[in-house]
Amino acid sequence: MTGVALSPAVLTAVGALPNCPLCVACSGGSDSVALVHLLHASSLRERLVIVHFDHRAGRKTSARDGEFVKNLAWQLALPCEIATRALEEKIPSGESGLRMLRLKFFRRCMARHGTPFLATAHQRDDALETLLLRLARGGNLEALTAPRTVQRFRDGSIHLRPLLHSSKADLVKFLKVNGWTWCEDETNGMPCHTRNRIRLQLIPLWRTFEPRRNWERSLLRSRKLLEEDQDALASWAEKIYGQSIVGNCLKIFSLRSEPPAIQRRVLHRYFTDRELTVGAATVDALLTAIAENRKLRLTLPRGRNCLLNGQLLSIDPPGVGQQFSNQRTVNADCAPAF
Repeated sequence: MTGVALSPAVLTAVGALPNCPLCVACSGGSDSVALVHLLHASSLRERLVIVHFDHRAGRKTSARDGEFVKNLAWQLALPCEIATRALEEKIPSGESGLRMLRLKFFRRCMARHGTPFLATAHQRDDALETLLLRLARGGNLEALTAPRTVQRFRDGSIHLRPLLHSSKADLVKFLKVNGWTWCEDETNGMPCHTRNRIRLQLIPLWRTFEPRRNWERSLLRSRKLLEEDQDALASWAEKIYGQSIVGNCLKIFSLRSEPPAIQRRVLHRYFTDRELTVGAATVDALLTAIAENRKLRLTLPRGRNCLLNGQLLSIDPPGVGQQFSNQRTVNADCAPAF
């Protein structure tokens, strides 16, 4: 059916490791059920493992969804792993907290089955909503182009989104034509989260501004162009990073002639390689000091400090930073740094 197909990029990525299973996240909703059926009809059928996590986050139908997913896996003769959050386990705040709980379980499943692959059912409408949401929050190129069809992490895991080029309407039509059922999340029609309000209120309003324009197509083109720019900048920054690392230090004089977009990405790589998350204030302070060619000492999470001496950026070992005095302090906040 037109508009519903597995991404060739995903098939290529999975085909590169032919002996690895493919964990497929299934909530029981229309998107993930369509993904399961499409994968089951493909050459990947023998490699599928269905995974489902019940947050117990207040939804009355969460137990029903788990039972549905279990029955779906049984009907398709696929292995299935289902977990339910323990009642005594604290629910993290917000959608991002629930997503972290879910991902933690998925990663355990991936480890048990010896695979780097996790397939999720993000579709075209999700990508458009994410673009609008992150524009409102001041996201950078990497944020604006998420989610990606194939996303590789430094720990070796690979997240796959085979349906990013299909719309939700096409997926629902695909299920109905084949007589397949799914579970409806009762919260999808409620303006209880920002994403839901974008879907239910903002997008319909936007369509009224220029009814003759296919604004979805225009947004998707913008997103594709942003992806190309992000990939080019990431490749450029990776090259500069390789030229700038000396042991545990970063050569600043190598960065000074590069544009701020490259400097930000190199700093991000430097901190993340050392398992440190810093906020926008920290990065902005470093960029200003680099531009002005002056020294700077900043506090980092977990009692660490970084020192910029004009030529090198270095990070002290845990605990050492506590001995410094008269240091300029910039807290690592929660805002996006890059």
